[in-house]
Amino acid sequence: MIRFENVTKKYGDDVILDDISFEIEEGEFAVLIGPSGCGKTTTLKSINRLIEPEAGHIHVEGRDIMETNPVALRRKIGYVIQEIGLFPNMTVAENIGVVPKRLKYKKEEIERITRDLLDMVGMSYEEYADKYPSELSGGQQQRIGVLRALAASPPLVLMDEPFGALDPMTREALQDEIIRLHKKLKKTFVFVTHDMDEALKLADKIIFMDQGKIVQMDSPDQILENPASDLIKQFMGKRISGSGSAELTAGDFMKPHPVSVYKGEGIRKSTEIMARRKIDSLLVKNEDNSYAGVVTIRNIRRHGKDAKTIGQIPTTPNAVSHVSEDAMDSFDKLLDSDSDFVVVLNDDRTIAGIVTKTSMARAMADALWGDEA
Repeated sequence: MIRFENVTKKYGDDVILDDISFEIEEGEFAVLIGPSGCGKTTTLKSINRLIEPEAGHIHVEGRDIMETNPVALRRKIGYVIQEIGLFPNMTVAENIGVVPKRLKYKKEEIERITRDLLDMVGMSYEEYADKYPSELSGGQQQRIGVLRALAASPPLVLMDEPFGALDPMTREALQDEIIRLHKKLKKTFVFVTHDMDEALKLADKIIFMDQGKIVQMDSPDQILENPASDLIKQFMGKRISGSGSAELTAGDFMKPHPVSVYKGEGIRKSTEIMARRKIDSLLVKNEDNSYAGVVTIRNIRRHGKDAKTIGQIPTTPNAVSHVSEDAMDSFDKLLDSDSDFVVVLNDDRTIAGIVTKTSMARAMADALWGDEA
């Protein structure tokens, strides 16, 4: 699908890409990662000729891109950036249909595509098609940016740190959607990030760059087991620590920024948050941000008619840990309780995160990698 052959890019005396060669197979999810200035964004932009190298060849679908009209090339490549770049004077439907319209698709076909794409990300056509970008949240705008890149069904989609400006919870939700879209559509994705957690979650192939060179190109498992340099080890952090999981804490494995509300929030608002986040329990905070307890949807159904605020709903007992507590002790609490998660608190009893069974799986993986490091 994509082949770089001895590609070099310079700005004056600065070498940005230093004679790099690699291949990305059709249908792969490849992630370019490395420190700032390593050349990852330049590599991405070279694929659709937003940047042109001084030397070497880049082939897309078996053809040298320098032999292809750049406008025609870009219409066959989806492109998503961090700044989103939606046209503010166009509706959601018009933004999604930009490229199909330029490619002379029929109006009915554009509407069908728009409906199908919006449905894929859980945004109904009737509710969102006629809205303008200013009426959407940041996460919704970025979803539309992704859909616009997919609208003409390009075989290749380039994504340049598309989720970098979003809050952690929205970012995680969009990562999940991108994984699902990739599996469903079987497109080739090339994704730039500086976040190793994001790379490990998304990638079939990780291309780690430093100072314009490719330091390592491998599957996530291989990079975890056999990092090729000290720099990659730094990016991996505790995941390849030889100490194993026994010395790690609940804070190392918790999911940060869980959904929470203050005790004074209304019942209707709280249940709407639960519905949108697809959760059946909610962390409740006192006005000083300290942890007040967990309220379940069952308790809201039972007591909600007589209550005005979420703080008036009886809480349900839930396992609690602290950020500095041994990770295995937190996992034992989860296994020994009826809770679906352990609430992790800071020293001042504010909510730091939650530990779930996914966290346990990650800990076991860390222990295995640590033993082999």
